[in-house]
Parts: sequence; structure tokens; C-alpha cells
Amino acid sequence: MAHDLLGTASRRVHRAGLGPWLALPAVVLLAVFVYRPLFRGVELSLYGSDLIGNPSRFVGFDNYIDFFSNGDFQRTLWVSLLIAVLAMVISVAVALAGALLLRRWIPGRGLFQIVLSLPFAYSAAAASAVFFGLFAPSIGAINLLLARMGVDGPAWLQEPGWAVFSIAISTAWYETGFAFLVLLAATRAIPEDVLEAAELDGAHGFRMAASMLIPLMRPSIFFLIVTQTIGGLQTFTQVYVLTRGGPGTSTTTLVYELYQLAFGNGTPDFGRASVIGTFLVLLVAGVTALQFILNRRKEF
Repeated sequence: MAHDLLGTASRRVHRAGLGPWLALPAVVLLAVFVYRPLFRGVELSLYGSDLIGNPSRFVGFDNYIDFFSNGDFQRTLWVSLLIAVLAMVISVAVALAGALLLRRWIPGRGLFQIVLSLPFAYSAAAASAVFFGLFAPSIGAINLLLARMGVDGPAWLQEPGWAVFSIAISTAWYETGFAFLVLLAATRAIPEDVLEAAELDGAHGFRMAASMLIPLMRPSIFFLIVTQTIGGLQTFTQVYVLTRGGPGTSTTTLVYELYQLAFGNGTPDFGRASVIGTFLVLLVAGVTALQFILNRRKEF
């Protein structure tokens, strides 16, 4: 009955031509808080900045030329992509394993579900502060545990390679909670009669997961690959709390570089910072489009 009422109301709205007016509030909010700042950022990227950051003179594409010709650009881009991909792979893999293992009832399943979804309740700053303590070289829990096993732990946040890995691990942990909830819902949306038929055909354990569960969960997995990659490219809080872009500039990401140019160096340069913001928009759009293209090719 409720479905019929909704259908009737929808037809009335359509006949009355009210659809565009109902969408108007969302369009206005998007225009004010998304599209206007985006276009303003593109505009600022074409101007030089004075000592307090205000646009002072039109420089055209000079800011873009300086940005792309800077030797640090490729390193910063590589670090950003590396952290994004590592964090995405780790978070989706852990969440997928957890969702598949907890698909059926096991002792303590409720507790395990809470533990795996708990990162979703944390803020990035709080999670990064916890990892800062875990990665401490002499008193951190990770190195103390390794010492008990007779292994000398590295200086996680003081060595360039380990610092990048530490950022990726903290980002992956923060993203795992959301990924687990999405994939757990995906496993529960699979019809039981389909799985029972597969079991009658001899599919169990790993074979069931590889031949039935994962293919049926593919839309959810693809959704997470896209969203987690985008989130990883926007990594800032973890870098700010754990390393401040160091040691040296080995963990400086595009977003952290944007922050440094706009707010962190005393003299704001909103023009060059806006170049990075514009480039990030294009980079995220390009990565997302590439993922959709690859996903479509696999479907045919």
C-alpha cells in the first residue's frame, strides 16, 4: 500500500511539473558550496598573490608552468599516488577478508564485527594521534612488541620509506571500518538459495569465495576502490599529525603541499595553492574515469 501511495504521489509531482522545483534547493547548495569555490579556485590559480594572499596581478598560466616544471612535483605526485593505492589495497583486502569470514555465524562474531567497524567511528586526527604513539621508535607499542620477538624495529616516522608506509597503514586503518560495513552489507544481500545451490555443486571455502561471493560483490568492491582511492589522494591529517611532510619532504602529499603554500609558510600564496587544488580535481576525475573504463572492459 505504501508503495502504491508513493507511486501515485510521484506521478502527481511529474504531471504538475514540480520536479525541477523540488531539486532547486540541492542545486543551490551545490552551486554555493561546491561549484562556486571550484571556479573561484581556478580563477585564483591564474593570479599572483601579494603578501597577505590576495590576488594582485594576472599571470595566466605562469603558476601552472612553475608548478609542473618544479622538480618536486613528480616526487609529490608519486608519494600521493603511492599512499592512496597502498591504503586502498590494504583497507579493501582486510575488509573483504573480514566480511567473508563473518558472513556466517561463528563464536564472537558480534565482537569481531564491532572491532572491524570501529575505525569508522574515529576521526582522522584521533586515529593519527594513536598511530603516532604506536610508531614511536623507542617506546612505541609496535617496536616494543618486535623487541620481545628479538627484532629491532625501524624508526617508522624518521626513515623516508618507512614513513610513507606508516602513513599508508594509518590511512588504511582509518578507511577499513567504512569498507567493512559496505562489504558486510554486500554479503548479506546475496540470496541464500544461490549460495545453497553452489554448495550442492561442491563449492565450499575458498572456491565459494572466489567463484560466487566475490563476483557477486563486485559492484560494492568497485565502489570502494573508487572512493578509497579518492580518499587516499586527499590524505592530509595523517601527514600533518605523524610527519609534517618529513623526514625532509619524503611524505609531502599534494594536499599537504597545498596547505603549506596557502597557510603554512607565513606568506600565503593562494595562486600556486589553487593550482594544486585544480590539478587534484583533474587527477581525481582522471583516476575515477580510468577505473570506470577498466571496470567496463572487464564486464564484456
